[in-house]
Amino acid sequence: MEQRKAWLDNIRWMTIVIVVIYHVFYYYHNIGVDPMFKGLAPNPAVEGGKAAVTPVALFQYFVYPWFMMLLFVVSGIVANIVLKKKNLKAFLSERVNKLLVPSTLGILTMQWLGGYLISFNYFTADEKAGIPGFVRYLIYCVTGIGALWFCHVLFVCCLLLALIKKIDKNDLLTTLGSKASLPVLFLLTIVVIGAAQLLNTPITTYRMCLYPLAFLLGYYVFSNETVQLTTRKYAWLFLTIGIAAEIAYICKDYGQYYADHAVQNDPIAVIAAWFMVLAIVGMAQQLLNFSNTFTAYMSKAGWGIYIIHINVMLLTNTLLKPVAGTVPMCVIYLIELVAAFGASILLWEILRRIPVVRWLLFGIERRKHV
Repeated sequence: MEQRKAWLDNIRWMTIVIVVIYHVFYYYHNIGVDPMFKGLAPNPAVEGGKAAVTPVALFQYFVYPWFMMLLFVVSGIVANIVLKKKNLKAFLSERVNKLLVPSTLGILTMQWLGGYLISFNYFTADEKAGIPGFVRYLIYCVTGIGALWFCHVLFVCCLLLALIKKIDKNDLLTTLGSKASLPVLFLLTIVVIGAAQLLNTPITTYRMCLYPLAFLLGYYVFSNETVQLTTRKYAWLFLTIGIAAEIAYICKDYGQYYADHAVQNDPIAVIAAWFMVLAIVGMAQQLLNFSNTFTAYMSKAGWGIYIIHINVMLLTNTLLKPVAGTVPMCVIYLIELVAAFGASILLWEILRRIPVVRWLLFGIERRKHV
């Protein structure tokens, strides 16, 4: 029976680290958009002028196209491994606990506090006074979703997979996916570009065609040993194409907000994302297929960090508001980074040991020993 590969777990927690770092900069990002928290000098791009080029902004533009697509691909590969050990009913039951509970009951009971902090920073007391308390609570819940949108979309992916498996009783798609040679991986670029244009909601993170496609490609294509060998063999080729596309996309779209539909669905940005995913999957097999005490811990704690870090950062930025703009931004970023990891890990270690709370926040079933 197939065992979980160390490189998969390492990709996942390392990508979560990138997500956290991205959010450190995100709350002050002001290129093409008004920042959530003030602190940076006004950027002319907000007024339609030429955007200032900064290392922070370049990092944001570089990672945004591919890091969530990568997580969906990895989730698809992991789902394939899990379904070799468990039946479909057990798989879905586990996903209800891990994905649906934290992103519904967890928001209603605890994560709405993040929405409260956003409201606290955006609305005056007079503006909030005219809104009934229950309506304010609902607003807090919606704005408190934060990074948990990933759970929503991933749970839909799991339901879609279950439906496909019910229809494809002979598992023909797995056979078809195993035939994904190098030319097929290149041709899939067209499919991925097309998927990026479909079923996108006004909330830009909910890309309801691209991300399910990435998950299904993870399950049916990337999980195959032959395809993994191909990505490993041509990893440097994929990386070269991915970086070239990244440079072209940044040169073309820099100055516009990177999360706008027109930017994130730009074919060049999607090409960059696809080849970066191919490159990372290939290179991880060569460079990240190891395990030690630290990687084992991060593989376990990564999910908790992902769930908690947004609220930790919102609270940190709220407390930093009095000094933001008067101290160097590198100091603000450093404080936020330390809090994002340090406080998130500390809270994870505390909260995962509290019955009911650990289920609501992290989907850890009460009967499990932690």
